[in-house]
Amino acid sequence: MDGCLTELEIFQIYRDELSDTETRKALRHVLSCELCYDQWKRYLIDEKVATSIRSAVAGDVEGANESPGLSDAIKLPENLFIPGFNLRGDFIESGQSRVYRATHEASGEEVAIKVFYNSPLNEGGNVRFSREIRSLARLRHPHVIPIRSEGEVYGHAYFVTPWIDGLPLHEYVKEKRLSVNAKLKILESVCSAVSHAHKRGVMHLDLKPSNVLMDSTGEPVVLDFGLARLIEGDPADPTASLAGVAGTPAYMAPEQVADRGSVDTRTDVFMLGILMYEVLSLERARPSDGTQSRSKELDQALLAPKPIRQVAPRIGTELAAIVSKATALNHLERYQSVEALLQDLQALKRGTPVTAMSDSWLYRLRKFSSRNLAFIGGTISVALILLFAVEMSRTTQQMVEESYGRATQVTQRVVRERERILDRRLSVVCQELADLYQKMGDMEKAKIYAEQAHAAHFRARLGAETDDDSETPQ
Repeated sequence: MDGCLTELEIFQIYRDELSDTETRKALRHVLSCELCYDQWKRYLIDEKVATSIRSAVAGDVEGANESPGLSDAIKLPENLFIPGFNLRGDFIESGQSRVYRATHEASGEEVAIKVFYNSPLNEGGNVRFSREIRSLARLRHPHVIPIRSEGEVYGHAYFVTPWIDGLPLHEYVKEKRLSVNAKLKILESVCSAVSHAHKRGVMHLDLKPSNVLMDSTGEPVVLDFGLARLIEGDPADPTASLAGVAGTPAYMAPEQVADRGSVDTRTDVFMLGILMYEVLSLERARPSDGTQSRSKELDQALLAPKPIRQVAPRIGTELAAIVSKATALNHLERYQSVEALLQDLQALKRGTPVTAMSDSWLYRLRKFSSRNLAFIGGTISVALILLFAVEMSRTTQQMVEESYGRATQVTQRVVRERERILDRRLSVVCQELADLYQKMGDMEKAKIYAEQAHAAHFRARLGAETDDDSETPQ
């Protein structure tokens, strides 16, 4: 078999009438020859579809089902070959695609190749696969699966990403028995990835624990952008409505079912809230036995989950408030962006007030006290010591005045000298208190102590000048 393939040779490949060696050689030629490649695609799709339609028109329903028609038109060849990659024999099958594990020949990198089942009657699937490629091409984030390359093989589109050898998020947290803080660190990374996607104009719209894989270093990677939508896309576009219908009901926001026109970035906020709920509580937010009809399952999207503290009492009130705000059924009551949700998670870690809690002065005072307990305690201790020192100094002064009374001029000078010393000390103490209250924001007390410090300093200087004048010869 030399040169381009004839229609008979292509038919023999399809019927598996050639040896493996001849088949592989022919397929390699098909991939390198544009003319044979176009002929191969026409034969695999157009002719097979036509055969099935002719059988159906003739009334031969069984012949339409059994002939190499529509169903076979979306099948991938058993001996799949993609130039530049060594594919393993095993693969993961899904409804509209097949994922192969492979090795990139040039770099040796382990990769995943997602091949779409192309079909002329699967326009919606074609659109979603194309949208997934476009969405991933926009994103560059350490916690978003990157796209390495894309192409077409035997008429089927594919794209290549790194192979993530790890567990889905929900299985990972159960197996590792992570602490709440460790879970929050992972959730912050996931929120950061989704926030990045929003800033690049992409909504995920299918966020759930199984679409977040944990890599070998324990870091989360967000994947499966098959239902993603571009934020600037036309809401009236039929491709946009596909994202509103498709998805997993247990994780969908109410507007994805009841009001598809209002689907926006806050829909991803809701899905992140459900994901957080399940990661933190290790319980399903919307339990389902899996036997319900599709319409009954979609009804789940209209239901709010139980308060998280009812299923996980150890969750703190602030964290529970964050989850509750993220999963509000009314999108106006949710966080208005993933970035706002992320900021509250970071505020919780720092110990500063979170916006999900009521904005009362008592709550903010409690947060300030708990965050600055050591500072407040130390400040009060220093102030008490200084006040005690001042009081002891004044007591000493009174004792001296009572003991010596109206003593000689020498004794009076000693008393005046002690007064100057006390005034200098008092000036220092009051100035320190003024600085301290200024740092604490109490400007009124800071002003009072500053004035007392100035007065004490003035008295000390005045006493020294008076003594100097008394020593001057008359």
